[in-house]
Amino acid sequence: MLTYMEVHLYYTLPVLGILFALLRPFHSPQDTFKYSFLCIMALTTASLWDNYIVYHRAWWYCPSCVTAVIGYVPLEEYMFFLIMSLMTVAFTNLVMRWHLPSTFIKPDASVYKSMCIRYLPVAAFLSVGLRAWNTAVPDTRLFYGSCILWYACPVLALLWFGGGEYICRRYKAVLFSIAVPTIYLCWVDKVAIAAGTWHISLRTSTGVMVVPSLPVEEFMFFLIINVVLVFATCAIDRAQAVLHLHSNSDSGMATGFSSNLTLLLNLTRAFCLPDQALHAETFRDLHTTWRILKQASFSFYTASAVFPTHIRQDLGVLYGFCRATDDLADDEVSSVEQRKTQLATVRRCIHDMFATKTPTMDWSLYDLPASCIASLRAFARLRPKLQVDAVNELLDGYAFDLDRATVKNAADLEYYSACVASSVGEMCTRVMLEYPEQWTIERARDMGLVLQYINIARDIVTDSQQLRRCYLPRDWLSEAESKAMTTGRADTLGQTKLRSLALRLIRRAEVLAGRARRGIDRLPFDCQGGVRAACAVYIAIGNELINAQGYPRRAHVSTAKRAWIVLKNVYQWQGSSEIMVARKGKQRAFSLL
Repeated sequence: MLTYMEVHLYYTLPVLGILFALLRPFHSPQDTFKYSFLCIMALTTASLWDNYIVYHRAWWYCPSCVTAVIGYVPLEEYMFFLIMSLMTVAFTNLVMRWHLPSTFIKPDASVYKSMCIRYLPVAAFLSVGLRAWNTAVPDTRLFYGSCILWYACPVLALLWFGGGEYICRRYKAVLFSIAVPTIYLCWVDKVAIAAGTWHISLRTSTGVMVVPSLPVEEFMFFLIINVVLVFATCAIDRAQAVLHLHSNSDSGMATGFSSNLTLLLNLTRAFCLPDQALHAETFRDLHTTWRILKQASFSFYTASAVFPTHIRQDLGVLYGFCRATDDLADDEVSSVEQRKTQLATVRRCIHDMFATKTPTMDWSLYDLPASCIASLRAFARLRPKLQVDAVNELLDGYAFDLDRATVKNAADLEYYSACVASSVGEMCTRVMLEYPEQWTIERARDMGLVLQYINIARDIVTDSQQLRRCYLPRDWLSEAESKAMTTGRADTLGQTKLRSLALRLIRRAEVLAGRARRGIDRLPFDCQGGVRAACAVYIAIGNELINAQGYPRRAHVSTAKRAWIVLKNVYQWQGSSEIMVARKGKQRAFSLL
């Protein structure tokens, strides 16, 4: 005999534990709201429905297999409402977290097509629910199945109203999120029925079996309830994305009863808004920004999935701005003077962006490429979180390169590295923390120096050959060595000399790294794993330089090793994480991911 509590102990709770363990590094306040809200809804509505079902003997339980009964329903059944909700929502989160919800919101979609997609299924769900209500007569064979339909169909109609188009655009992930929990829970149900833990009445069901010991009504119950849970998850994800993109506050950080009530009201408004009622330009700019990132830095585009959705969205906007403005400064098609003019235009735009008190700007005043304007418009959303000094510092780094200024000494090396890397570290920290302490900001700036020093150490030959640039202090080199560096002949210095220069930079990075890594502990928990992983990939590149024989043309970490480093740091499978960097193509640390 299998007791109901043993069903949970053997079959449901271990799976739930595994799912929560997998999701633990990514858990955010938005997830807390989602779990809490859906569990409360499930417990309150299902409790009433299930007591009604048991009262009419549609199913019953073995009295000796339960620990207690509340109303007509065993305690373990109430537990099941919560466990099933958490299990399906957690699995759905795991499946869907790899893509940003905002990419599935399309304000430019056809209104006629949207209305058909939105309202026809709503009408169908309500019709089925009404029909089921009329056929749910106690002590008849259609009673159990009809009760399932009249219970779920109005909820499905409501959820489809708020998220139908979003659900259609994510249909593969939606179907997978429904199928796996449904199959598993049907198997658990089959085991429990076969063991005599509970029974389905033949008087109030059709008697049709999907497989032995699994009535079709039980299969229908798990399928439809999982559809409800997955649809609800999608609807909340969409509403949270809409709210995040149309407010300056983080929609998941509210605390206290009044704040949570305000959040719920705001999410309800976002839930009801059709895509066409949203600001189309906001989503077009986001799509443009992420397209820039995907093309220029696919590894960052992929690795950013380890951050919670809202932070990932904002970091993508920040990195997209960095990438777009970096491309302006690097565009060899344009003359240096043209690039300086464009950089001055960006600087003027940034000044206006942070100086104005109005939420809108006249973007026609800035003569810049369309993709750069799109990234700037998206970047304007981050204005309340950032300080203009850090943005100007990044632009100073571009100007340093356009002027082909010389890194004369260690002070110049630190100045340039602070411009192109510490500034970005500071901005990332301000995106992750609403009110960061100055100490945490300083540690983020230290980390920027660490990443940039390793980046320069790795690319000594590459920078010389491709850019005719040397980012090493000139007082580390002889006149002949300096000339060789700036004329594309860095490899003539020899392996021994190049290695000694690279290790000299890495030693400077190591001195800063111990202090810099302590700042990660001050970040929100759901961001720490992603930052540790990114920094650990960089330090692995530094270790490759240290362990190499001579000086490798371009030190790199294999894909398999990089994946292991990311997993190890995201899940904190080691006592302390190693911290450092890398980058594609050029010398700025923000592009490395």
